[in-house]
Amino acid sequence: MDWNGDGSLDLIFGERRGNLNLYTGNGDGTLHSVGRVYDDAGNEIRTIYNSSPWLVDWNEDGRLDLLLAGYMVDTIDGGLLRVYPGVGDQADTLLFDADYLDYTSLYNQRRTTAKTCDLDGDGDKDLVMGYETGEVYYSENTGTNEAPQFQSYSVLQCDVGPINVYRQFAGGGRARVDPCDFNSDGVIDLLVGCQSGWIYVFLGYQPDAGTGDSSDLALFVSSLSPAGGVPFELTVPTGGEADLTVRDTGGQVVTSIQGLAGPGSFDLSGSIQGIYLVTAQCEGRQVTRRVLIL
Repeated sequence: MDWNGDGSLDLIFGERRGNLNLYTGNGDGTLHSVGRVYDDAGNEIRTIYNSSPWLVDWNEDGRLDLLLAGYMVDTIDGGLLRVYPGVGDQADTLLFDADYLDYTSLYNQRRTTAKTCDLDGDGDKDLVMGYETGEVYYSENTGTNEAPQFQSYSVLQCDVGPINVYRQFAGGGRARVDPCDFNSDGVIDLLVGCQSGWIYVFLGYQPDAGTGDSSDLALFVSSLSPAGGVPFELTVPTGGEADLTVRDTGGQVVTSIQGLAGPGSFDLSGSIQGIYLVTAQCEGRQVTRRVLIL
C-alpha cells in the first residue's frame, strides 16, 4: 500500500509482542523504517500480542484509517477489533484519532486478522476475518461506508464446505486472509494463509456467470496450473474470432494463438514457474486473466 502518496509501495505490519511498524518504499524495491504508530494524544497504538493492522479509508473521508485486530489478554476471548480514524492533513504522515471505534463486541477472539471488502456487492465495505482455528468469517455491513454497522458473522463457504484451513484444508490453522481479485475477473477472491506456510486460493464466482448476450467476450483460465498444456474456456461474440496472447510479468510474449472461436489450451511446458497474463482480444474487446504456473 502507498500510504504516503509518493508513488512507491509502503508497508505496515504487526508483531507478536503487539507493536505496529511503519516502513516507506524508496522507489527501488527497498524500504526504510519510519517507526511505530501513534494517536493524536501521543500514545503508541498497539496490542499486547499478535497485532494485525490494515489501512483502509473506513469512513470515506479521504484519509486512511487503521483497522486493528489482536488481543490484550492471553485468553481465547481476550481479543480486540478496533478502528482508529485517520486525522491530520499531511499525506506522508499516518496519525490516528485516540477516540477509536470499538467493534470488539462483534468478535473478541484472539489471533484474529480483519480486512474490508464489498463481498456481497452492495456498494459498502464488509468485514472478512481469519481466525486461529482456521475459520474465515464474514460480517455484512448493514450500515453505510460512512457509518458501518455489523450485527453478526458467519463462516464463509466454498464448494466443498466451510472455509477452514485447519479442519477442512490441511494448514495448521491461524487463517490469514486477503480479499482480492486474484484472477482479474471482476469478482472478489480470497487468499488464505495458514500456519503451515501454504496460501490457499478460493476463487469467487457469480452464480449466473456466462449468461450474457451474444456480444459478450468471456475468458476463464484456472488461476493455478501445472506447467504444460493449460486449458481455457473462451466465449466470443456470435460469428467472431479471438486472438489469445500469453505474456510474462515483464510483458514478453510467451505464446499466442489466432482465430479462436471456443475453448482450447496453450502450451507452457518450456516456461519457468511464475505468473503469466492471458489476454483474449476480439472486435475491439479485451479480457485479461492471470495464471500461476507451478
